[in-house]
Amino acid sequence: MSHPIKLTGEVEMALNGLNGYAQCFFGAGCELGPIFESKLLVVEDYCRNLGRQSSLILFSMFRQFALNLRKPSDNPSKLVGEAFNEEQVLSELEGSAHFQTLRDSSSLRVQLAFVFWNEADMIDLLKILETYPLQDQFAARLHNRLAFTGLAAFAMCHRKDCASYKALGEKCMSRFKFLSKNGSVNARPVYLFLKSMKSPSRDAFSKAIEACAEGKFVNLEAMVNERYAAFLREENDEAASNDCITEAYFLYQDWGAHAKALQLSKDHSFLKKLRRKTTRSFAHTVGSNNNTATASVMSAGSDDPASKEKMTFSFNSTLKQRKLV
Repeated sequence: MSHPIKLTGEVEMALNGLNGYAQCFFGAGCELGPIFESKLLVVEDYCRNLGRQSSLILFSMFRQFALNLRKPSDNPSKLVGEAFNEEQVLSELEGSAHFQTLRDSSSLRVQLAFVFWNEADMIDLLKILETYPLQDQFAARLHNRLAFTGLAAFAMCHRKDCASYKALGEKCMSRFKFLSKNGSVNARPVYLFLKSMKSPSRDAFSKAIEACAEGKFVNLEAMVNERYAAFLREENDEAASNDCITEAYFLYQDWGAHAKALQLSKDHSFLKKLRRKTTRSFAHTVGSNNNTATASVMSAGSDDPASKEKMTFSFNSTLKQRKLV
């Protein structure tokens, strides 16, 4: 019979590994969907059978996060639904358990608030997250938390009542700047995205989009395109803005964030008339003999080449290691 202390250590290592897997999955922008959610359900059962309540809470939280991105809900930046109810769970916790769970739920929620652009929730969540130290023993968890804390901070610091968040954003960005200079392929897209949010410009957004596309971070690429579209709209460049929104719309679908894609289609009616001519699939990328793969978008129901509205994008097809370091 195995020694109980050894078994405890093995279970702890397994749960930490599964936590890291989920964090890397989200950070790398891997495709969301029922298959991933079913894996989380298996882990939840594993935690339930072992009596690991804290881990059960965490993986239920992960599943609700994925569901919010994939399925429409009344308030997608709130973690409440079929898998998890943040308010109820937090009301039953105290001490360090409450402190850590609030950190984890707020880290996921600030990402949802940024994606679905809920400014009120971003501000509320920044008030919570700024109280936590900018260190963590788990690199992937820290990567995701600081990335979206920084993005939300820069997004809100342009408001007069939130100017103080600029300093928080710069603290977060300094980590990604350091990692980028030391060769981290995972940090560079985040760093350039943060720079574009801090000091918006055509050049800054273009560099961020290129880095996200080259690194194959489809989630970040979708978000940068959407933010660039908002910037171009303020510059009264409606045509370019619509191109970026179209790009973001299909990228969100590639990510599996169909609830976000639906939100965009409601906000921009012209998207409902578009369909993809060529999908931007993983197989297409790997099978390409060129340095880039291309896809195009045209108006639905139009067979006349002269009337087709096309938008072509290219991205680097080089496969890169996706270990968040």
